[in-house]
Amino acid sequence: MLAEFFSWWVARIDELLPTGWTHAAARPRDGVVVDVSKGRDITASIRHRGIGRVIGLGAAARIAGRKPVMLRPPPSFVLVKHHVVPTVPRRDLDRMLFHELSRITPFSADRLFWHWEGSVRRGDRTRTETILTMVPKEPLEAALAELDTAGIKVDFIEVGPTDKPRLLPAADRAEPGNRLALAHRLAWFCGGLAVVALVLPFIIQDYGLRSTDASIAELQPAIRQVEALRRGLAASTGAHDILMREAERTGDVLQVLATVTRILPDDTYLTDFALRERQMTISGRTASAPRLITGLSADPAIREPAFTAPVTRTEGAASEVFSIKAEIAR
Repeated sequence: MLAEFFSWWVARIDELLPTGWTHAAARPRDGVVVDVSKGRDITASIRHRGIGRVIGLGAAARIAGRKPVMLRPPPSFVLVKHHVVPTVPRRDLDRMLFHELSRITPFSADRLFWHWEGSVRRGDRTRTETILTMVPKEPLEAALAELDTAGIKVDFIEVGPTDKPRLLPAADRAEPGNRLALAHRLAWFCGGLAVVALVLPFIIQDYGLRSTDASIAELQPAIRQVEALRRGLAASTGAHDILMREAERTGDVLQVLATVTRILPDDTYLTDFALRERQMTISGRTASAPRLITGLSADPAIREPAFTAPVTRTEGAASEVFSIKAEIAR
């Protein structure tokens, strides 16, 4: 499933790329090109940026270890067939065509170098039109044996025009090493996703705690100033009486705030706190807003807590936004 999604994603990205980039990808591949004539004569050349230069097999063998080797058979060896199949994922379509070749051609898949290109029909998306490009292995066996003796391993069979060739894989399509490498890459990718899934919650929690600590640190000067003013007022008997009467009428802000802090769970954050004439209003975020009403109702110092607005859930986060109003008991 992951490989199919990756193939689909690459195809969509390819559609978004500028045409100049995609055309550049279709240019002839640099490397060693070995041409085989009808008379089985072999000519090797080195191609760089579309320009070829004839070299000997000895030089080709030395370069083959560093660059891909493309074998170009005579055009008469190339077979092209159009075939319509049911629309299935690309990996399943490759397997389907592997077994279909022996039915729709005189050759079995293990006797061919082959490659396919396909597109879903516009009028019927349940059918896929494919173009099969094939080269029989038997006419090239002598050339491949000679190249193998010279120490040259062919990577691709190159067919079509030299300016926009098509490459057919020379290795077996069911090569175990390729599948094992793909499985290893997918395993590493899944392992990376698992690590991210395990570590990300802790990173988000740490970021939230740091933000909270920073906000508390910013409020410390104001808190110290309020405490200093309160101590100064309390030093005077008259001021103390006035403060007590006002606290009796409106409520002790610090005491109410301490009570609310004690009642609210640790996953709750206040963004607004107001106390006027013993009417308290608090707003913020929490994992479960209904349990806040239960906790506030259980304290005798707080009366008739209720939501002042509908509880909403933050998109992309597991928290709820709430606003609660309550009365402070005398």
